[in-house]
Amino acid sequence: MQDQLQQFGELGLGSRLKRLSEFVMKEIQVVYTSCEIDFDPYLFPIFKVVIDQELATTTDIQEKLRYTQPAITQALKKLMDKELIEYTIDEYDKRKKLFRLTQKGKETHKKMIPLWKVIDEQVKAITTHNTNNLEDHITHFENKLREKPLSQQILEKYTL
Repeated sequence: MQDQLQQFGELGLGSRLKRLSEFVMKEIQVVYTSCEIDFDPYLFPIFKVVIDQELATTTDIQEKLRYTQPAITQALKKLMDKELIEYTIDEYDKRKKLFRLTQKGKETHKKMIPLWKVIDEQVKAITTHNTNNLEDHITHFENKLREKPLSQQILEKYTL
């Protein structure tokens, strides 16, 4: 069956990118669940900024990711609910919250490092394609994902 969104050409790019993003997120969730890691792939960017900065404010996160304040606040709350991050109040500016990993967050991060490496390698492998056209590149990526689920590709490499 022909993919109707592909037939829309450049007019369908936004919809195709959204669909692709949602599909990849679902596949990565399958990987986390299979590896018994309680984590939501949508939280990755904010979690990674906190890891990289060690102490991060919502402003730091907003500047790095260009996310909206409500999206950041919601993700931080989910990360705190999972007990992966915590915050302290800045001693110089009592209005600022400084977010950092909890002990559980550090352990989860340590567990995720080799998995993130495999995820990165597998996504690179299936997105590598010589083209000067974004539409062709997306089509290549979509076709690769139809051939074999991304989660399966990752788990096969991760469990070796």
